[in-house]
Amino acid sequence: MDKSFWDGKRVLITGHTGFKGGWMSVWLHRVGARLFGISNGRVSNPDFYTACGVSSLYEKEYFEDVRDLVAMRASVSEARPDILIHMAAQPIVLYGMTNPAETFAVNVVGTANVLEAARAAPSLKSIVNVTTDKVYRNLEWVWPYREGDELGGKDPYSSSKSCADICARSFYRSYFQDLGVGMANVRGGNVIGGGDWARDRLVPDFFRALEVGAPITIRNPRSIRPWQHVLEPVSGYLKLAERLYGDPAKYSGDWNFGPRAQDCKPVEWIISYLRANAERKIDVFVEPASNDKEARLLKLDSSKAREGLDWESRLPIETALSYCLDWYVGYSNGRALKVTAAQIEEFNAR
Repeated sequence: MDKSFWDGKRVLITGHTGFKGGWMSVWLHRVGARLFGISNGRVSNPDFYTACGVSSLYEKEYFEDVRDLVAMRASVSEARPDILIHMAAQPIVLYGMTNPAETFAVNVVGTANVLEAARAAPSLKSIVNVTTDKVYRNLEWVWPYREGDELGGKDPYSSSKSCADICARSFYRSYFQDLGVGMANVRGGNVIGGGDWARDRLVPDFFRALEVGAPITIRNPRSIRPWQHVLEPVSGYLKLAERLYGDPAKYSGDWNFGPRAQDCKPVEWIISYLRANAERKIDVFVEPASNDKEARLLKLDSSKAREGLDWESRLPIETALSYCLDWYVGYSNGRALKVTAAQIEEFNAR
């Protein structure tokens, strides 16, 4: 990441109140970026946004719904971004199962609205559209998925993000390519880190149970996921945003940012590590009827990012989980922002 590049750049982040958006905000503020955010509000209570005082890092926040095209046009016009990072989404698989229409509306129509508004931003040079590893048609095989593999999530969340990928690609080819604006779809793994309190996610569920001393219930303990600390994909997104700004034709397209193969672990391994290293122990129960709509095996091939961006995963899974444990201890002691800054600095030094 080139610190001098970001100094003074106007960066518009949608979904800035979210977990990943919060970490990105702290990092960008530390390198001198001018931040503008669009969000429809806090994603949980508690949340990273409040714990780390993210609001104070922003020149202007627009609390609007991405499904409102008029609001998107007004917000993007006023923010006058140099770089747009679109992360606003309905990101929870199980919520999508019970609220499919809302999930498609936020993830697909919301993406179209943000990009439609961005077409009228004369200063804009770089767009990063954040999707997910779950956009791929999962064949439950041992080989990791590459950017050219077939899309096609089978549950509403995954399917909606596949649609959002296709939507963004069509905007690039139809409009942004001719405007000289670089745009990329980025697909990260299962992101973990301090400050995530989302429901139905393994690591947040563990820390919620740990806080109250209750047992944790897990589903599909043998499911394998590409676990990675939040700083891993965020570092890739930001490096790619820099490259898109300088050479849009070369760097536009689809990019994976996943962990090393040896860090793709089963759910039960993750829980065992957290239990063994937490300050106190909690019991674990497995749901008797597992959810067969979720993928059992999922890995990403990040060769393109390694070769094209000189990006690679830096944190072994054990270190990533230790970062999580340390962050929540820091939060409980009122030191969330200090721990966040220290982990960013330590990550950069690797």
